[in-house]
Amino acid sequence: MKQTALLAIGIFLAGAEAHAQEGGGIATFGGGTGSGTIMCRACTHAGNMGGSTMSAQFAEQVSEHVRVGAAADWWWHERDTWERGVWDVTVAVFYYPGTLRRGFFVGGGPTYSLILATVTDSTALQRHGWGLATEMGYDLSPSSSVSLTPFLRYSYAWVGDIYYPVGSGIPFARGWKHEVLSLGLGVTLHIRR
Repeated sequence: MKQTALLAIGIFLAGAEAHAQEGGGIATFGGGTGSGTIMCRACTHAGNMGGSTMSAQFAEQVSEHVRVGAAADWWWHERDTWERGVWDVTVAVFYYPGTLRRGFFVGGGPTYSLILATVTDSTALQRHGWGLATEMGYDLSPSSSVSLTPFLRYSYAWVGDIYYPVGSGIPFARGWKHEVLSLGLGVTLHIRR
């Protein structure tokens, strides 16, 4: 099921990018800093921690105020010998209150979230779940072909119980949930009709 979901997401992203190239679309690539909070029972290294983020976003204009597309975001935190990471893929709707030619937008949608948690130097766990993501930003020059886009993004997802070794019934974490708040700057490519 996981492979099917990832394949569907990959096809959607490729289609969104190809459709955007026909006109009226955007592609944004960004990075920044983020604060991640891991909430779980019977687990180590939970709580709030800083980290770094990267993102890619593709969207197509569907009306004067709306773009529809997909976003992929990655947050990670490293310390000594352990690492925590969150990958989110979101199907998103972006709303521009003052039309697409003005810069401000808000957006969001359902997200498929994959967590990575190191157990030892050579062992890592992966688990996936569902959640929601939202963001707001401002395109500093929406009428140009390339512009800068500062953004603030929030995501929340629930993963559930994680066992280690896998299938052993020994809990590594129970009731895993996480949220990520990130602040970043993107470079946006505007593809005109």
